Amino acid sequence: ELSSLHGGVLGGALRSGKLKIGDEIEIKPGYSVKRQNKIIYQTVKTKIVSLQKGNHKITEALPGGSLAIETELDPSLTKSDSLSGCICSTPGTLPEITESIKIKFSLFDSFYTDEKEEKVSALKASEPLMLSVNTSTTIGLVTKIKNDEAEIALKIPVVPLKGDSIGIARNVKNHWRLIGFGEII
Repeated sequence: ELSSLHGGVLGGALRSGKLKIGDEIEIKPGYSVKRQNKIIYQTVKTKIVSLQKGNHKITEALPGGSLAIETELDPSLTKSDSLSGCICSTPGTLPEITESIKIKFSLFDSFYTDEKEEKVSALKASEPLMLSVNTSTTIGLVTKIKNDEAEIALKIPVVPLKGDSIGIARNVKNHWRLIGFGEII
């Protein structure tokens, strides 16, 4: 029956503000589309149909705890975590999607492999790194380094919120090892 159909559901945590049933939201970076042999990301706009915290349906959500947001989206857009790593907000309030970020970072003194403890060496220009930004994971190449700041070109774009924490991993013997942390500046 038509009444049993549901829209796509987003899961996550509300960091600030409030959401209520009927609110319009935008989702960035959104879903990927291949055009002229290039992958671009399409921002998605939709409305909130229902909200749920745990087993409880609610009409308004405030920060804290996990949240499920049923939307008017076609469920095929949200299946298999295809929007994982995205951020949703009131339309027009998020920064633009970017393929480059500037970070302030700190490296650990050492990390552990299966065999031993190893010293963390300094970041190098053109070095590939794996970055965890919010719930998004992307590979980036270091394009510029100055003291404890770096600019990184990203393979998968992110929505950079100033002050967001990031995890930094380096590929060591075909394994990604956490070597430091930082924040978007």
